[in-house]
Amino acid sequence: MAQSLASLIRRLFWIALAILLVFFSVNNRMPVQISFTPFELEMAIPAFLLVFVGIFVGLLLAGGVTGWLRLQGFARRRKAERRASYLEDQVSALSEDAHETRARKAHDTAALTTDDQSKH
Repeated sequence: MAQSLASLIRRLFWIALAILLVFFSVNNRMPVQISFTPFELEMAIPAFLLVFVGIFVGLLLAGGVTGWLRLQGFARRRKAERRASYLEDQVSALSEDAHETRARKAHDTAALTTDDQSKH
């Protein structure tokens, strides 16, 4: 029930936004002069088109920056995972070496003890 209510609210929001954009477009049809000074290029476009192009360019830039940052985050995560795996392997190797050393010392101690007992 809550999910369908949230879905309904989301749809109503997008429908209301679409209606507002249509009203905005219809009410702002007057031409606006745009000039690109160094190129001496002038053009007249509707005001709503200028606003929509600005929004679209902003969305493209934001998406590009966000995508770039996500890629950097993925690369950092992969590097950290590789480093963690390498360090885990090193810890395992050191642990095995420590166990072998302890076993060798225990064996040597036991051998000395049995040698001492056999001498008496």
